[in-house]
Amino acid sequence: MRLRKGKVIPRDDGKRIEEFVGAATTGTDAASVARMLAPPGWAEPAQRPEFDEVVIVLKGELTLVVEGRRERIPAGEVGMVPRGKRVVYRNDGKGACDYWSVCAPAFRPERAHMEAPAPREKENVVTVQVAHGQGKEFGRLLTTWARDYLKRLSLAHCELSLSLVDDRAIRRLNRTWRDKDKATDVLSFPAGEQPRGTPGPRPLGDVVISLDTAKRQAKEYGRTLESEMARYLAHGLLHLLGHDHERPRDAKRMAALEEELLGERGMVADSLQVDAKARRARSLM
Repeated sequence: MRLRKGKVIPRDDGKRIEEFVGAATTGTDAASVARMLAPPGWAEPAQRPEFDEVVIVLKGELTLVVEGRRERIPAGEVGMVPRGKRVVYRNDGKGACDYWSVCAPAFRPERAHMEAPAPREKENVVTVQVAHGQGKEFGRLLTTWARDYLKRLSLAHCELSLSLVDDRAIRRLNRTWRDKDKATDVLSFPAGEQPRGTPGPRPLGDVVISLDTAKRQAKEYGRTLESEMARYLAHGLLHLLGHDHERPRDAKRMAALEEELLGERGMVADSLQVDAKARRARSLM
């Protein structure tokens, strides 16, 4: 039997499931085959299924947390969850994850033994102002990253403002507030403490990113523009939260947090590496 099209299973969490073989389509109980599309930030409550599941990732990256151990399955690789193991499925990546799922016996909701979802925390509020003629397409991306970073930092009921500007605007801000008359990559303006009992989400402040500088730096260092802006956002957000990199101990802590948010080395770690090379060069003189 040739199956060109499956049945889309209704969901309310943003994930798309198209089952080709299984209980909902062919009535097959021995196994099920479905294609999944999980948006960034998606996650399911923990479950302890009565079936073995194999996942084949086509695009993006799928995170499996099996009995507390995290495994990242990138595009082109295969993961497996044996039956009876407690597992959490989620998409920690910055883009959608497209993957196939094969279950034996077939997936059925009653076989998944999904735990009740944890009580929802008060959501964070992220606003983005795009003040650059070529930046419109990045507004939604910055919002997604910011929400993900706040979640990873265990922050809830917070308000974060982001601005995407050109070099002229960020140079003006840099000159006004830091007495440095030059363009820069990212600036942070903390909101400060609110009076006790102030209603609404807690304002964190503003992060301003220069798209012009991001383009130049991305080209110079061989990174994608998206990766460069993600670095700026992580760096600026951590400054809002009081982190700094003036002293070596603080710099190492901030570098570790940047890597935790980005999944790779960030701006502080790069500067530490440059400083270390400079010290070694001076010692050889």
